[in-house]
Amino acid sequence: MDNRKKLMHILLTLGSGGLESVVMNMCSRVDNKLFESYVLCLHDCDKKYIDILLKKNVHIDIIKKKYKFDIFFFIRVVRYIKISQIDVIHAHSGCFFYAAIFYLFSGVKKFICTAHGLPVLNRVQDIVEDNISYILCDKFTVVSEEIFNCFTNRFLCSDNKISLIINGVDACFFKPFNMIENYEIRCELNFGRGEFIVGSVGRLAVEKNYSMLIRSFSLFHDKNPSIRKHLIFIGDGPERNALEELCQELGITSMVTFLGNRYDVQKILPIFNVFALSSRTEGTSISLLESQSCGIPAVVTNVGGNGFVVRQGENGILCALDDVEAMATALCRLHDEPETAKNMAQAARRRVLDGLNITSMIEQYQRLYLQHD
Repeated sequence: MDNRKKLMHILLTLGSGGLESVVMNMCSRVDNKLFESYVLCLHDCDKKYIDILLKKNVHIDIIKKKYKFDIFFFIRVVRYIKISQIDVIHAHSGCFFYAAIFYLFSGVKKFICTAHGLPVLNRVQDIVEDNISYILCDKFTVVSEEIFNCFTNRFLCSDNKISLIINGVDACFFKPFNMIENYEIRCELNFGRGEFIVGSVGRLAVEKNYSMLIRSFSLFHDKNPSIRKHLIFIGDGPERNALEELCQELGITSMVTFLGNRYDVQKILPIFNVFALSSRTEGTSISLLESQSCGIPAVVTNVGGNGFVVRQGENGILCALDDVEAMATALCRLHDEPETAKNMAQAARRRVLDGLNITSMIEQYQRLYLQHD
């Protein structure tokens, strides 16, 4: 007899992104002797991730509205949850209220929410819906102090339901390369052995503020025109055309490569000399953690969880938001001071091994799923 708890993650879309990476990791790493995992997407799911999850014996389904006011959408989802005999619903950013309705009418025993970023919308309707979700859930978790403070103020009733669980990554999967591996990947991607590579991983969206990074890289080039350098973006999104136009305007198109969405980020990250983030807001960035695990010094804006992951001058450099000059200066420093960069790289790897690993994160969530049983 199978006595495992049936755990369902509910999210809008499963594709490339930090939230999605967390869900994929949780499905892969949760103790399958204790839990049977389900993933329900309310909008869409990348076929590649469907294949990966199916191979790991994770049940995955997509149920979405057929039109704007599709009341039968809720009936379809609730019926699916009941038929699947789900024990725990774990809702992720973007669908708290829908998940709360599913929970209310499906008879599920436990309901958990996790906020991976700051609220996108702050209309009265959104605040009311978040408060209803908070009242109904058993636990509300957040991934950074900034998000914790935001939701504590957002909720009308504040109690011990809200807690902080910092994201973690797999340090065995994301790891530094030796010189031969580094060279081979650089050749595969047509980058030279001595080229100084600045890179970033993330959705090309407004909140990532990548125009700041591009301007900083351009200024870095102006300060050091003789250095062979390259800027790499892994990810795609609505801002791509605007960012490509900015590169053309600044005359650095030949030094910037947009690789689009990749499923082999762990192969590319280790060739970066610097990992850069120019975000306006962050939770605890998964891509930042992955780069740290690969031993890459970071240059990031001091927003959200970035200041928790990066300790100034130890494993990276923090810059003020939109301070193009400061970010360019940080890039120059990490190029001009190889010993400093090497020390930061070693500290970056230690930062993950000492407490930002995936094992710690999974254990904390598993305790929530099993709490009060």
